[in-house]
Amino acid sequence: MTRLKKYILAPGINEDNYEGNLGFEEMVKFYRMATSDEIEEMEMAVKEADWEEFKQIIYKVTNVKLQ
Repeated sequence: MTRLKKYILAPGINEDNYEGNLGFEEMVKFYRMATSDEIEEMEMAVKEADWEEFKQIIYKVTNVKLQ
């Protein structure tokens, strides 16, 4: 674990932030907090490429506003 800790906790490593970016952390948070219906709703929005609906669902569940 010591070897992995160096990489996991390495200072100065940040995720890129750009318009439309959705990070791993936000998706994990969504799946942990969402109900089955909300997950289904989000997956349908992705299938339909309805990104505005997708962002609204993520915000509704996680309170994280995507750009």
